[in-house]
Amino acid sequence: MNTFDIGFAEIESYLRRSGWRRSLSGPLAEIWQAVDNDSVKVFVPTNSEAPDFWRTLQSLTAELARRENRPQSTIALEISRQFLDVTDLRAEDSEISDGTIPLVAGIGLFNSAHRMMVSAAAATLHRQSYYGNSMPRAAHKHARRMRLGQTRPGSYIVPVISNARFGDLVDDTFNEPRLEASADESYFERRMLTTLSAALQALSEMAVTRDRIPSKLDVRSAVDEGLSSELCSAVLDVIGKGGVDTFDVTFNWAPSSAPPRDLTGKVEFTGESAEIIQQIEVELKETDAPAERVLYGVIRRLSLKKNETRGHVALDTVIDGKPRVVTFELPLDVYSRAARYHGERRPVVVRGILDATPGRRATMTVKAFDADRSVASFDDLA
Repeated sequence: MNTFDIGFAEIESYLRRSGWRRSLSGPLAEIWQAVDNDSVKVFVPTNSEAPDFWRTLQSLTAELARRENRPQSTIALEISRQFLDVTDLRAEDSEISDGTIPLVAGIGLFNSAHRMMVSAAAATLHRQSYYGNSMPRAAHKHARRMRLGQTRPGSYIVPVISNARFGDLVDDTFNEPRLEASADESYFERRMLTTLSAALQALSEMAVTRDRIPSKLDVRSAVDEGLSSELCSAVLDVIGKGGVDTFDVTFNWAPSSAPPRDLTGKVEFTGESAEIIQQIEVELKETDAPAERVLYGVIRRLSLKKNETRGHVALDTVIDGKPRVVTFELPLDVYSRAARYHGERRPVVVRGILDATPGRRATMTVKAFDADRSVASFDDLA
C-alpha cells in the first residue's frame, strides 16, 4: 500500500468523503473545491499514465495534509486503501522490540494469517465444525487472492489486504430481481472477512470474556457463526505454539463502502485463553453435525397461499460458479422478513442442507435466513 497503488478512482473516493466537490473537469486534470469554502481549491490529476501524474499527486497530498493538519504519508496511505479491506494481525509480547519478533512467534503469526483466511473462506461456503481432508478446494483458491502488506514496527503487525471494489449485485432490468453473477464474485473476500470477524468474536466470547467453560451447545452455536477447529488452530499458532502473550485481529474496512453490520472491529486473545481454545478445538473435531451450505443471493419470487403456515421462496444465487435458482420454505415470521427484503431488492444469505443434484430443481432445507450483512450500503446505516 503506497502511492503506486493510487489512481483517480481512489483520489475521487477520498475527496468526496473528505468534504470536497468537483468544480471543473478537463482531459488530464480536475479542479475540486471545499464544500465549506468555495475559495479553497485543489488541482487533481486524473490520468495515472500522464508523465506528471505522480508529481501532481505529491502536490495534492501535500495540500490535503496542510489543510487537515496530518502527515502527508498518512493522507497518501488513506487514499491508497479506499477500495481495500485491511485486516491487521498483531502480536504483543515483552520479547517483541525494535520491529523484531522471535522466530517461532513470527512463523506462528504468518502461518496463522494463511490458515485463518482459508478457514474463513471455507466457512463462507460451508458451515462445518471440522474440515480435515474435506476442506473445499475453493477455500484455498479464494485465500490465495489475499495479499500481505509490510509488517509494521513496535507491536508486530501483519496486514492482510483484500479487494473491496464491488459491482452492482442486483439487476433490475427484469420484472423479478436477478443476481448479477459477476458482481457476486466481487463480494467474496468481504464475505470471508465478515465470516472471520463473527467467528473470532464467538470464539473470544467463549474463551476470553466468559467465566466458565463453554458448553457443547455454546460450541455448536459458534459453528453457525463460522467457527471451526481449523480457525481455533490458527489462533493457537500465535498464542499457543508461538508463545505470544497477546494476539488481536483488527478489521479496517475500506472507506469506500459501509462496514458489515453488527460486528466488532477488533477481537483479542491472550495466552491465558490458549488452554480453553484447545478444549474448544477438540470439541469441534468431535462434533457430529452435518455440514451446512451457505448461499448468497437475491429473492426472485415469493408465494404464500391462503391458510398456509409456510411461505415459498425462490432465490437467485450462484452455486459452484454457476447461476442457479434454489427454492425453499420459511415459517411465516421469517417469510415476512423475506417479503420485505424482496421489496427492497436487498441481498440475503441462507444456510441449510442443500440438494443441488444436476438436472433437478435445487432445493434447500433452511436452518437460518437473513439479510446479507456483509453488503450493507451507507444508505442502510442512515
